[in-house]
Amino acid sequence: MKKILLLSFIILLGLKSFAQETGNDSYTIQRLLIYNEKGEILLEKNDFGWMTPALRHNSKTTIIDGLNDLASEFDLKISSPKISGIFMFMSDYKPISQFRQHYSCSIVDGQLKVPENKKDAQWFTVSKAIEMMSLPDTKAPLVIRDMTKQLLYYPEIIWGGTFLLSKKEGKISYKTTENFYPLR
Repeated sequence: MKKILLLSFIILLGLKSFAQETGNDSYTIQRLLIYNEKGEILLEKNDFGWMTPALRHNSKTTIIDGLNDLASEFDLKISSPKISGIFMFMSDYKPISQFRQHYSCSIVDGQLKVPENKKDAQWFTVSKAIEMMSLPDTKAPLVIRDMTKQLLYYPEIIWGGTFLLSKKEGKISYKTTENFYPLR
Protein backbone atom coordinates (compact mmCIF):
# COMPACT_ATOMS: atom_id res chain seq x y z
CA MET A 1 0.00 0.00 0.00
CA LYS A 2 2.86 2.41 0.85
CA LYS A 3 4.47 1.73 -2.55
CA ILE A 4 1.21 2.45 -4.36
CA LEU A 5 0.80 5.71 -2.44
CA LEU A 6 4.40 6.69 -3.20
CA LEU A 7 3.97 5.91 -6.90
CA SER A 8 0.68 7.86 -6.99
CA PHE A 9 2.36 10.86 -5.32
CA ILE A 10 5.27 10.78 -7.78
CA ILE A 11 2.92 10.56 -10.76
CA LEU A 12 0.76 13.41 -9.45
CA LEU A 13 3.84 15.52 -8.84
CA GLY A 14 4.96 14.72 -12.39
CA LEU A 15 1.53 15.68 -13.74
CA LYS A 16 1.74 19.02 -11.91
CA SER A 17 5.11 19.66 -13.56
CA PHE A 18 3.73 18.42 -16.88
CA ALA A 19 1.06 21.12 -16.86
CA GLN A 20 3.40 23.99 -16.02
CA GLU A 21 5.11 26.30 -18.44
CA THR A 22 8.51 24.99 -19.49
CA GLY A 23 10.50 28.22 -19.31
CA ASN A 24 12.89 28.28 -16.37
CA ASP A 25 10.96 25.96 -14.07
CA SER A 26 10.81 22.22 -13.56
CA TYR A 27 9.38 20.23 -16.42
CA THR A 28 8.62 16.67 -17.41
CA ILE A 29 9.76 14.78 -20.45
CA GLN A 30 7.94 11.58 -21.27
CA ARG A 31 9.76 8.91 -23.23
CA LEU A 32 8.00 6.10 -25.02
CA LEU A 33 9.51 2.63 -25.43
CA ILE A 34 7.59 1.18 -28.39
CA TYR A 35 8.05 -2.52 -29.14
CA ASN A 36 7.18 -4.13 -32.46
CA GLU A 37 5.95 -7.69 -33.00
CA LYS A 38 9.59 -8.95 -33.12
CA GLY A 39 10.38 -7.42 -29.72
CA GLU A 40 12.50 -4.69 -31.31
CA ILE A 41 12.48 -1.16 -29.90
CA LEU A 42 11.87 2.06 -31.84
CA LEU A 43 14.60 4.69 -31.80
CA GLU A 44 14.50 8.08 -33.44
CA LYS A 45 17.53 9.99 -34.60
CA ASN A 46 17.58 13.72 -33.93
CA ASP A 47 20.29 16.35 -33.53
CA PHE A 48 21.42 14.70 -30.26
CA GLY A 49 21.71 11.14 -31.59
CA TRP A 50 19.61 7.99 -31.35
CA MET A 51 17.09 7.71 -28.51
CA THR A 52 13.56 6.66 -27.71
CA PRO A 53 10.81 9.05 -28.83
CA ALA A 54 10.10 11.82 -26.34
CA LEU A 55 7.38 14.32 -25.59
CA ARG A 56 7.90 17.73 -24.02
CA HIS A 57 5.32 20.44 -24.29
CA ASN A 58 3.34 22.98 -22.34
CA SER A 59 -0.10 22.47 -23.83
CA LYS A 60 -3.06 20.93 -22.03
CA THR A 61 -3.38 17.23 -22.80
CA THR A 62 -3.67 13.98 -20.96
CA ILE A 63 -0.75 11.59 -20.59
CA ILE A 64 -2.43 8.97 -22.78
CA ASP A 65 -3.42 11.47 -25.49
CA GLY A 66 0.09 12.93 -25.52
CA LEU A 67 1.73 9.51 -25.85
CA ASN A 68 -0.76 8.41 -28.53
CA ASP A 69 -0.05 11.63 -30.45
CA LEU A 70 3.68 10.94 -30.13
CA ALA A 71 3.25 7.43 -31.57
CA SER A 72 1.04 8.76 -34.36
CA GLU A 73 3.91 11.01 -35.50
CA PHE A 74 5.56 7.74 -36.54
CA ASP A 75 2.27 6.55 -38.12
CA LEU A 76 1.82 3.97 -35.34
CA LYS A 77 -1.13 3.01 -33.17
CA ILE A 78 -0.06 1.62 -29.82
CA SER A 79 -1.38 -0.45 -26.95
CA SER A 80 -2.19 1.34 -23.71
CA PRO A 81 1.14 2.72 -22.38
CA LYS A 82 2.35 1.38 -19.02
CA ILE A 83 4.64 3.32 -16.69
CA SER A 84 8.18 1.88 -16.75
CA GLY A 85 10.19 4.43 -14.80
CA ILE A 86 10.19 7.81 -13.11
CA PHE A 87 13.52 9.56 -12.78
CA MET A 88 14.74 12.92 -11.49
CA PHE A 89 17.44 15.07 -13.05
CA MET A 90 19.07 17.70 -10.86
CA SER A 91 21.64 20.04 -12.28
CA ASP A 92 24.65 21.91 -10.97
CA TYR A 93 24.32 24.48 -13.78
CA LYS A 94 20.56 25.24 -13.59
CA PRO A 95 18.36 25.99 -10.57
CA ILE A 96 15.69 23.48 -11.67
CA SER A 97 14.94 19.79 -11.41
CA GLN A 98 13.41 17.79 -14.22
CA PHE A 99 11.24 14.67 -14.22
CA ARG A 100 11.69 11.91 -16.77
CA GLN A 101 8.78 9.52 -17.10
CA HIS A 102 9.19 6.45 -19.27
CA TYR A 103 6.30 4.41 -20.63
CA SER A 104 6.27 1.20 -22.64
CA CYS A 105 3.79 -0.14 -25.19
CA SER A 106 3.52 -2.28 -28.30
CA ILE A 107 2.39 -1.35 -31.78
CA VAL A 108 -1.08 -2.58 -32.68
CA ASP A 109 -1.25 -1.12 -36.18
CA GLY A 110 0.65 1.00 -38.67
CA GLN A 111 3.84 1.10 -40.69
CA LEU A 112 6.78 3.06 -39.34
CA LYS A 113 7.39 6.38 -41.04
CA VAL A 114 10.04 8.95 -40.20
CA PRO A 115 8.47 12.21 -38.97
CA GLU A 116 9.52 15.34 -40.87
CA ASN A 117 11.28 16.81 -37.82
CA LYS A 118 13.46 13.70 -37.29
CA LYS A 119 16.57 12.59 -39.15
CA ASP A 120 15.64 8.90 -39.02
CA ALA A 121 13.62 6.28 -37.13
CA GLN A 122 14.27 2.54 -37.06
CA TRP A 123 13.53 -0.65 -35.16
CA PHE A 124 16.48 -2.17 -33.29
CA THR A 125 17.06 -5.22 -31.15
CA VAL A 126 17.60 -4.30 -27.51
CA SER A 127 21.39 -4.80 -27.74
CA LYS A 128 21.64 -2.84 -31.01
CA ALA A 129 19.50 -0.02 -29.55
CA ILE A 130 21.91 0.33 -26.61
CA GLU A 131 24.81 0.35 -29.07
CA MET A 132 23.16 3.06 -31.21
CA MET A 133 22.56 5.22 -28.14
CA SER A 134 26.28 4.88 -27.30
CA LEU A 135 27.77 6.06 -30.60
CA PRO A 136 30.72 8.48 -30.26
CA ASP A 137 28.83 11.31 -32.01
CA THR A 138 25.97 11.15 -29.46
CA LYS A 139 25.39 14.59 -27.95
CA ALA A 140 22.65 13.48 -25.54
CA PRO A 141 23.73 12.84 -21.96
CA LEU A 142 24.58 9.15 -21.60
CA VAL A 143 22.24 8.98 -18.61
CA ILE A 144 19.41 8.74 -21.18
CA ARG A 145 21.02 5.59 -22.58
CA ASP A 146 21.62 4.17 -19.11
CA MET A 147 18.03 4.74 -17.98
CA THR A 148 16.74 3.17 -21.20
CA LYS A 149 19.10 0.21 -20.77
CA GLN A 150 17.78 -0.43 -17.24
CA LEU A 151 14.19 -0.35 -18.49
CA LEU A 152 14.90 -2.61 -21.46
CA TYR A 153 16.83 -5.20 -19.44
CA TYR A 154 14.31 -5.33 -16.58
CA PRO A 155 10.93 -4.45 -18.14
CA GLU A 156 8.81 -6.12 -15.45
CA ILE A 157 9.92 -3.56 -12.82
CA ILE A 158 8.95 0.11 -12.54
CA TRP A 159 12.24 1.94 -11.88
CA GLY A 160 13.21 5.15 -10.12
CA GLY A 161 16.50 6.98 -9.70
CA THR A 162 18.07 10.44 -9.43
CA PHE A 163 20.97 11.88 -11.38
CA LEU A 164 23.06 15.04 -11.04
CA LEU A 165 23.92 16.61 -14.39
CA SER A 166 27.06 18.69 -14.86
CA LYS A 167 28.16 20.69 -17.87
CA LYS A 168 31.77 21.31 -18.80
CA GLU A 169 32.87 22.81 -22.11
CA GLY A 170 29.37 22.24 -23.49
CA LYS A 171 29.35 18.51 -22.71
CA ILE A 172 26.90 17.12 -20.17
CA SER A 173 28.03 14.38 -17.81
CA TYR A 174 26.16 12.80 -14.93
CA LYS A 175 26.63 11.29 -11.52
CA THR A 176 24.15 8.91 -9.96
CA THR A 177 22.83 10.33 -6.69
CA GLU A 178 20.22 7.58 -6.17
CA ASN A 179 20.93 4.24 -7.81
CA PHE A 180 18.16 2.56 -9.78
CA TYR A 181 15.56 1.22 -7.37
CA PRO A 182 12.23 -0.53 -7.92
CA LEU A 183 9.12 1.56 -7.35
CA ARG A 184 7.04 -1.57 -7.60
